[in-house]
Amino acid sequence: MSTPFVGYMILYHSQIEEYLGGLGGLLEKQSEPGQCLPWIDFSERLNLIYLGLLLLGIGTILYKVFAPSIVKGARDINDYVVETIDNVSARNLRSMFATIHSRRSKVASTLLQRAPWLDRKASLKTASDALKKDDDNQIKIDVLRSFYTVQDRHTARVALYCVLALYSSGFFLLAIPGLAFTGRVLCVVSYDLGIFAQ
Repeated sequence: MSTPFVGYMILYHSQIEEYLGGLGGLLEKQSEPGQCLPWIDFSERLNLIYLGLLLLGIGTILYKVFAPSIVKGARDINDYVVETIDNVSARNLRSMFATIHSRRSKVASTLLQRAPWLDRKASLKTASDALKKDDDNQIKIDVLRSFYTVQDRHTARVALYCVLALYSSGFFLLAIPGLAFTGRVLCVVSYDLGIFAQ
């Protein structure tokens, strides 16, 4: 991933030429000078980079504020299940089930058919006793996975779309200077190889 940046520093950055025995500044030493001028001015590149980083920063702040804590705390759904499964109680599972029921009623009804004790109409002692009989942890796993999915996909949707728009715009703005520079490098290489020779 760092190859383009290292390559730029070694081959094309004119200020590094004196430290690398003449390697830098190759864009200025093209075989046909004036053919591949910069496509975007330096100040415009700085502006695009600044705006791109600003949008990424705002998107990151929105993500930190609005993303559910379990989504921010776990790398993915499997990581969340592995970290949580040994410490979850019947009370926790019933609370998670209530959240699942409010956002994904079809999934909740399927879980309720398999584990009626998830409904708060059943006593907590009944729920605890039933949970002890879940030897393979399948009910726990399914509730935890469904709860994570609800938190990940069905919470703060407007904020999610805003973060997506900010990240997309930010990466697009950051890509423009890099693409313009790459185009200029390809132009210089093409002239040096004689592809555009007349």
